Amino acid sequence: MDVQTSRRLRWHGAWVALGWAIMAFVLWMALMPDPGITLSFTYGDKLLHASTFCGLAGWWGNVYRSRRARGWIVLGCLVFGVFIEFAQSLDPPRDASGWDVLADVVGIVLALLLLRTPLARVLAGIEASFERRRAG
Repeated sequence: MDVQTSRRLRWHGAWVALGWAIMAFVLWMALMPDPGITLSFTYGDKLLHASTFCGLAGWWGNVYRSRRARGWIVLGCLVFGVFIEFAQSLDPPRDASGWDVLADVVGIVLALLLLRTPLARVLAGIEASFERRRAG
């Protein structure tokens, strides 16, 4: 059974709900005074930003696979990153940074590149695997 990329995912609602839960977790972590996650090397924080937004854009790019939808995903992830920085600017222990937004953009672009590989079909592959197990 080939993994389809053009049709809607069978568990679409569950994938969307999980995506929103992931975004809520990212927002919660971003607004905590001290989330306790650090990479103790130069630009470690930027690597966290890039990898987080690569994951977010990659997730939504697996759920919504058309070119147009992916354009909206890029915009949505960018707005989400800017919103987080704005919200952090209102919370004195935290601060906003344009460099963080740039790191978010790097992660989003990386996700777009990865979505041109078989990684674009991860969720469809999970569904196909369950379908094969159920049928077999």
